Amino acid sequence: MNIVIVGATGNVGSRTMKYALEAGHQVIAYARRPESVSNADKVQVVKGDAQDPVALARAAKGADAIIVAITGAVSDGTFMQRTVPSIITAAKAADVRRIVMVSAFGAGDTADKAAWFMKFAYRTVLGKFFRDKAASDALLEQSGLDYTIVYPVNLKDAPASINAVAKPLEQVDKVPGMPTLPFTNVAQELVRIVADPASIGQRILLTTAKGWKAKRKEK
Repeated sequence: MNIVIVGATGNVGSRTMKYALEAGHQVIAYARRPESVSNADKVQVVKGDAQDPVALARAAKGADAIIVAITGAVSDGTFMQRTVPSIITAAKAADVRRIVMVSAFGAGDTADKAAWFMKFAYRTVLGKFFRDKAASDALLEQSGLDYTIVYPVNLKDAPASINAVAKPLEQVDKVPGMPTLPFTNVAQELVRIVADPASIGQRILLTTAKGWKAKRKEK
C-alpha cells in the first residue's frame, strides 16, 4: 500500500513508519518538522500541517490510506476537533477513502468500560482532553469514509510486548486496572489494521492480554 502517516515524528507515528516500511509499504511522512523524520531516506517526506487540507490533499493524492497519529496537549480541549475536519476534507479531495486514526481509551463511551478510578480521571481531571477526542472520533465516524478508530490504553516507551491484544470495542465489557502498552505495539497494530478490510467501520481497543474482560454471550 501507499500510506500517508500524519504525525510521522511522534511516538506512535515514527514507529508506525518503521513497521510500515518493514511490511513493504510505501510511506509518505507528513510532518510539520520534516527535519525530524527518521528513515527520511526511505520515505517521501512532505512538510505540512494537519490543519491544512490543501497541503495534505496534495501529499495524499494517489495514496491508498491515511494513518492519523497525532494528539493535542492535555490542556487543549479543541485540538482534534479543529484538526480532524481538515483531514477528512483532504482525504475526500485526494480520493483516499481509508483512514485509521489513533484516539485514546477513555474517550466518550469507552470510559464506561474503565475501572472506577480511571473513569473518574477521564471525566474530571482529563475531561477536556477526552471530550475533544470523543467529539473528533464522532466526526470521523460521520464522514462517510472507510474509517477505523483505535483506542490504545496507557502508553510507554518500552520494547514491544508479546501480550498485546486488539479487540473490537463491542466485544469488551471492562478494562480493569490501568493496563499499559509500549508505543511499538500500537505501531505494529496500526500497520496490520490499515491493510485489513475487516476492520473498516470498527472501533478497536488495544490493550494487554489481561487488560480486558469480554462481554458475556447472551443465552
